[in-house]
Amino acid sequence: MKSNNLKFFILLGIFLVGYSSIYSQQDSLRKTDNDYKMNVIHGSFGTLVIGYTANIFYDRLLSPLGKYHTTCTFVRIGYQDNIILTDPNGSAIILEGGILTGKHFGHFEGALGIAYMQSENNLLMPAFSVGFRGQKQNGSFMFRTGLGFPELLFFGLGVAF
Repeated sequence: MKSNNLKFFILLGIFLVGYSSIYSQQDSLRKTDNDYKMNVIHGSFGTLVIGYTANIFYDRLLSPLGKYHTTCTFVRIGYQDNIILTDPNGSAIILEGGILTGKHFGHFEGALGIAYMQSENNLLMPAFSVGFRGQKQNGSFMFRTGLGFPELLFFGLGVAF
């Protein structure tokens, strides 16, 4: 059962990343030097009183966020290692879809998805995050902070390419 669920999440992630490649073939939107880079790899640490989390994520922008656009959508897939008092050896695979809004350096980020919690009792749980993402147009550095589940209260840094 555990193997089938893991295969399902891997296939779903490949499908969503593949979908973004198909979507990117459309030439209806003009790309300029002011556009944001479409891929981001970032790590984050989260904490609350109940424990700590360490996360690694890959984000793919599905629609542009550039000089003439103030909103875009993205898909995120990631892995999390938990150090939580109730389950110190747990981990999670997280799959989210979300939206970025804002111009210039500061953006509101909201995401919703599912998390496959791997522990003694494997569970599918809802995943969400809301927060702030700092990233300059055509810049390579990105940071984010906010609140989410299963990320908890998080702070992260990443590289866009």
